[in-house]
Amino acid sequence: MIKLIVAMTGERLIGKDDKMPWHLPKEFKHFKETTMGHSLLFGRKTFQGLPNKLPGRKHYVLSSNDVEKADQTIHNDEELNKLFDKYRNSEEILFIAGGKSVYEKYAEQADEWIISYVWGNYTGNVYLNLKPVNYSKEGVVVHGDFDVVIYRKIK
Repeated sequence: MIKLIVAMTGERLIGKDDKMPWHLPKEFKHFKETTMGHSLLFGRKTFQGLPNKLPGRKHYVLSSNDVEKADQTIHNDEELNKLFDKYRNSEEILFIAGGKSVYEKYAEQADEWIISYVWGNYTGNVYLNLKPVNYSKEGVVVHGDFDVVIYRKIK
């Protein structure tokens, strides 16, 4: 199964100078608990912006050159299509985990979107052009500083 996971404001802000504009430990915990034991797909800049490799998860990184510390570098569309095929009809989960261009280019590959809507006033310069047009809202979990909304692809 392929899922997308992202945190953003209601205005679709996701970043400020290659970093997250907020620090919400509960949201980080949600990300960790949701993705633990699964695989993550990142763009190179997003992966290299992490403070460390995230334990307990396999890291696939999109880049034309090999990326140090990645479990596997995905160099081209052929390799990426094979990766998507591997997870598409599997019980194993691949999370599309950013950044902006990866979300926007591959969002429709996901069977499910998990969006944390972060509440508050934040400034930044990276906005996501992502709308769940072919997805239906399946549930909302309210956490206070953020709400998690689950969308499932309409078949």
